[in-house]
Amino acid sequence: MSADRLDLARAFLVEAVYRSRNSQGLSSVFEGKSNCGLGEGPVANLDLSEKAQGIFEELWPGEMQQATLDEIRATTRAWVERSDALDRDRNHFLKAFRHANGFDRSAYTPEQLAEYEAGLEAVNSTVDAALSETATALLETSA
Repeated sequence: MSADRLDLARAFLVEAVYRSRNSQGLSSVFEGKSNCGLGEGPVANLDLSEKAQGIFEELWPGEMQQATLDEIRATTRAWVERSDALDRDRNHFLKAFRHANGFDRSAYTPEQLAEYEAGLEAVNSTVDAALSETATALLETSA
């Protein structure tokens, strides 16, 4: 598996999350709901955006078996749900840190700033590793 294909698969999954978040945000606005993040949970909108459709066609040109397409959809749906949980982890870290140390980063001591950056990096590293793992799984299911 080439690094370029892995990057495309990652981009495809990111686009799926953006599309789903847009649906999630709209559903919370239209239904008058508001809580942690946008809406009550992940909305797996797997209708592809124009950008995602282009990436899909680049990753998987030509005809595809229905079973393979179903596996791609299932992996993508699972990523949207996992991504939502990971984003909530990030938001909860930020909320707890800001509650303990304030919102003004310019007022943080060097130790507080280091703790903030290390905590955020830990969350972001987890997200990045999970995205790469899912992109790899996506490409392996469709190989």
